[in-house]
Amino acid sequence: MKTVFISVLSVLTAFLLASCAGGEEKEEPGSSVNADIHEGDSEGVVSANNELGFRLFNEIEEEENANIFISPTSLSMALSMIYNGAEGKTKEEIATVLQAENIDLETWNEEKAALFSALQRETAQTQLHIANSIWLQDQYRFQQEFAQNTSDYYAAQQEEINFQSGDAARRINDWVAATTNEKITDMVEEPLNPDLVAILINAIYFKGQWKHEFDNKQTEDGLFHLHDGTTKDTPLMMLQADLEYFENKDFQAAVLPYGDEEFMSMRVFLPKENSSLEALKQKLTNETWRDWQSQFQERKGTILLPKFELEFEVVLNDTLKKLGMESAFSRSGADFSTMIEEDDPLWIDQVKQKTFIEVNEEGTEAAAATSIEMETTAAPVDEPFHMEVNRPFFFTITDDETGTILFMGQITDP
Repeated sequence: MKTVFISVLSVLTAFLLASCAGGEEKEEPGSSVNADIHEGDSEGVVSANNELGFRLFNEIEEEENANIFISPTSLSMALSMIYNGAEGKTKEEIATVLQAENIDLETWNEEKAALFSALQRETAQTQLHIANSIWLQDQYRFQQEFAQNTSDYYAAQQEEINFQSGDAARRINDWVAATTNEKITDMVEEPLNPDLVAILINAIYFKGQWKHEFDNKQTEDGLFHLHDGTTKDTPLMMLQADLEYFENKDFQAAVLPYGDEEFMSMRVFLPKENSSLEALKQKLTNETWRDWQSQFQERKGTILLPKFELEFEVVLNDTLKKLGMESAFSRSGADFSTMIEEDDPLWIDQVKQKTFIEVNEEGTEAAAATSIEMETTAAPVDEPFHMEVNRPFFFTITDDETGTILFMGQITDP
């Protein structure tokens, strides 16, 4: 019996999973789920999504004090698709990582579909698009329920493909590039592994114009203090405006809304000089996040924020194993028996995420493929704040209507 595996890829604005449906023509990525099944509440999956992000962020093992930019929403969407093909211990472990242990699969799918639909938005000043695709080796067939669920609930574009053909990598990379506005262009490399059976992809693309744009005439070089004690010249943008602001003994935080509608925002958390980014990260949980969000108040003030551009890539196999998802990566232990019709054993070979973000005076463009009690010491509301982001900081991009954290990251060296 031949052993074969699945590759789960995630890209900032493009997240790879799997797809089955023939045709060489490039199709527009799907953006809407079955209208009959996305009327559910998404509050439970939003909370689970954010918790996954905080746990993931604290487990990623990169170089100490490196820049990091991830999309918990992209990873959660990709894992949710493959969750539909898992059984037994593998299914239980994926549920644990997704924070879905107490929700049955149908309800989880319905809530994810509701969130998928709620997050699709396009206005004159903000764009947020999510797309899923599943690429299946053409000698295999998906089981009907798996194909139906990933289509109905996740609008997954399903493609049959010969991974050994000369144009296989190009077709997949073209799909990723199209869904990420060309920000992610080389998601897979040639030649593809001949034992590859399926690639599942989720892609998220975001572009937002600040509600309060930074005046580029006021952007000036300033000193950014690196973790090792050295400094570097960095362009600091300046904005004076009424912003949602929160300060305690550990950090300052400000909300920078996108667009006049303020559906979405960037939230910037700057540790105090007597604290650190690491100390802040240790406090990141759903509980503290909700507590912090409730304490923001509108204040007049000044923020100086670095301009930055970042590409980030990370393989998440070890991180997901640490979070409890071990059997899915095991040739002998994985159980994806409800995914394909054939009896060949399947396991996940790789979960990878690639991301991109650019922040400047006009706004933000981002793309991606797949905790604790605190004491608050707020400054008087009528006193203007001054927040100079000139040392390592944490930030998120959130959909404020649903409360979903789409992206999160740290900048230690802009």
